[in-house]
Amino acid sequence: MKKVFGICALVLAGVMIFASCGKKCVCTRYEDGKKVMARESGDVRYFDKDACTNQSVDKYHGPSAVVAGKDVDVEIKCK
Repeated sequence: MKKVFGICALVLAGVMIFASCGKKCVCTRYEDGKKVMARESGDVRYFDKDACTNQSVDKYHGPSAVVAGKDVDVEIKCK
């Protein structure tokens, strides 16, 4: 019986550790609907998904990050 409780405790501890780990946020930049680049949050980890997705930016007309002097439709999606 002690063995069963020990195994259950280990499984429960593993699940708690896995569930409590924060996730990295990846933000992807789109220009004129095409994926141009993606950046990761580095050492920062998010425990609340909304904290990452709130960094997304709706479409706007602005300068290109690839071609200097060109204006494009820019959208940034974070997940």
